Amino acid sequence: MARKRFGLGALTTAFLLGVIAGLVAASQLPYAHPAAAPEGYVTILSDKEYFPKALELVQGAEKNIYVAMYVAKYDPEDPDDPVNDLLSVLASARQRGLDVRVLVDDETLESYPQTIGFLKSQGVLVRLDESHAIRMHAKLLIVDGKHVLVGSHNWTESALKYNHEATAYVRSQEVGSEATEYFMELWEEGRSL
Repeated sequence: MARKRFGLGALTTAFLLGVIAGLVAASQLPYAHPAAAPEGYVTILSDKEYFPKALELVQGAEKNIYVAMYVAKYDPEDPDDPVNDLLSVLASARQRGLDVRVLVDDETLESYPQTIGFLKSQGVLVRLDESHAIRMHAKLLIVDGKHVLVGSHNWTESALKYNHEATAYVRSQEVGSEATEYFMELWEEGRSL
């Protein structure tokens, strides 16, 4: 099956470029809560800005949360590790009845099997990418099909606290739909654990 590559169509690209230009001109769009961002809102989350946005979006989820993450590292021995908080809110969302799915690369299974063990013990659906030979290097979070975080942040303490990272936050039904379609293609090709 030929996979449709995740990409933005010409209309979406033009739309996002217009939004970004508007943001630069306006400097900042005010909103009280990340989930309340207006349709078409785009911003860059650099370094430590990612974690609070991701946490707030996941906590505010109403229907579904889809995560494609190259590396996610659960560390129960470090109570200050922000990844533990993200994984805990995923578990809470699942317990609230939301559709929560996490797709990881073999690197997570090999290096951090405790991450998969924790998520599965909480009822979160977890799969590996399609093959050990193919690297799933995405860092993608989709919440309710309209909030998308895509960029360089892995779910590791290093990425969330120390590294220089950059991730785009996009509030868009259109982009959310494209990202969800891509995620579901990867999910269907993924391996069950």
